[in-house]
Amino acid sequence: MKIHCLIVLFLVCCSTVCTNVYAQDNYDFTELDIYLSQRETYFQKRLNQIDILKEQLQVEKKGAVKYELMLLLAKKYLPYNSDSALTYARSVHQLSKSLNDKNKLIASELLLSQTYILVGLYHEAIAILDNYRDEQLSPNFLSEYYAINAQLYNTLLSLRNTSGVSNQYKKEWRYYEEGILRVDKKGSLSYLLTNAELLKDKGAYKKAVEVLESLLSNLKEKDRVYAPTAYALADAYGRMGNEQKKINYLILSARSDIQNGIKEHAALRELALALFKINEIQRANTYLKVALEDAVESNTQLRQYEVLEILPVIDHAYQENQTRTRTNMKIFITVVSLLSVVLFFAIFFIQKQKGKLQSSNKQVVDANTKLHLLNEQLKESNDKVASANLALKSVNNIQEESIARYLKLCSMYIGKMDDYRKQLLRKGNKGTKEDILKLLKSKEVVDQELKLFYKDFDESFLKLYPNFVADYNHLMQPEAKIILKKSELLNTELRVFALVRLGIDESTQIAEFLRYSITTIYNYRTKARNNTIVEREQFEDKLKEI
Repeated sequence: MKIHCLIVLFLVCCSTVCTNVYAQDNYDFTELDIYLSQRETYFQKRLNQIDILKEQLQVEKKGAVKYELMLLLAKKYLPYNSDSALTYARSVHQLSKSLNDKNKLIASELLLSQTYILVGLYHEAIAILDNYRDEQLSPNFLSEYYAINAQLYNTLLSLRNTSGVSNQYKKEWRYYEEGILRVDKKGSLSYLLTNAELLKDKGAYKKAVEVLESLLSNLKEKDRVYAPTAYALADAYGRMGNEQKKINYLILSARSDIQNGIKEHAALRELALALFKINEIQRANTYLKVALEDAVESNTQLRQYEVLEILPVIDHAYQENQTRTRTNMKIFITVVSLLSVVLFFAIFFIQKQKGKLQSSNKQVVDANTKLHLLNEQLKESNDKVASANLALKSVNNIQEESIARYLKLCSMYIGKMDDYRKQLLRKGNKGTKEDILKLLKSKEVVDQELKLFYKDFDESFLKLYPNFVADYNHLMQPEAKIILKKSELLNTELRVFALVRLGIDESTQIAEFLRYSITTIYNYRTKARNNTIVEREQFEDKLKEI
């Protein structure tokens, strides 16, 4: 029972330690974390572009070209370092005054006002923008003028929370946003983004989402406008209460900002806040510190204010989470230690029982091995007996066949001798003495009987040794191999060695059997020894092994 309680406590601790992991299961932070680890690479890419512009500016002599270069430098610095952006914005403003070009002066002052907003010089920005309130600007500048004013009042709205001021700022923001719709081409990028913001302001979140999702589908993550579009889409889903999609689009927005080498961004801070709300404290703390670092380095007042506003809350929660995690780890380690002790005794007991079981198993295995060995021996004995029986059966069959053939042969020869006797008797009764002598002198009967005898011998021998001819030729040199005629079973030479194989070694016996002279038999045997591929003395021994 105690062991069960410890296991339950162990599982509870594991559940507590892993609680924060669940939040990550619904989101893919992999690429974002990779991009964050490579931030300096993307920043350096932007700095390289800035350095190229600076080099061109140093050697450039024409005022109009220097104006364009400084304008580009200020815009390159805007989302990266607002102080440097302000420096170049002021320089290009001073230069524009000496160029006597009204359009260049307006462009430089609008850029300067935008830079003032980033560094927190709101009065200075308002002073510049108010100069153009009643002035008739060209369409090119009017859209930018409205956008900068909208940015200004949106920033002030974020910084001032008193209801009276906020309402005024909200009114101004809405006025300038609507102004963008009036002057921009319908369907343009800025028109669609502005329209989506106004739809959100009116509570038409679904329509805003439709506009933004359609816009985002035609953009690439590396596009500069991708991040603010994804951020606006995340905001729309957040207002609709869909936190999962909000976080997913904030991740996309943050990834795009990093790839563009931007330090003045909002997505990472909002992502940290959203993660904090779902108790993903550690990741929220990590992202917020990156956002704070970028806000400080870029000296963007609004971003610093936004980060510092929530930093104490998240940092405090992070510290509490760390404390809770350490406490849980202590409990976890304690439980694991107790379980380890229990496990140690359990293993000791199991090992002891295992030893006894192994001893019993060894005895069983030994008995089985002996039994298996006896079975193998019995099987071998049975196989030998079966083989002997088979051989004996074969021998018996051969013996029975040989006896039957022998009896048949004897009976046949007795019958033939009786026929020959009768023939002689008929000749003696009817014929003359000369006829009898002629019949006795004729070898036709003997030759015919020998031919039948040899044929019967050949058949009987080849039934006992069916491969004799091939095995004989295998012992001979190629030119000495015997090739039988179509009707032949054995020839005289093969019959000589067939008798040798049967154990008849004496040439006299072989000569008598085959009706040849001893010299002829000797010559056959000598010729074969001379043409064999083995040693002459071993030839007939090898022959007897067939």
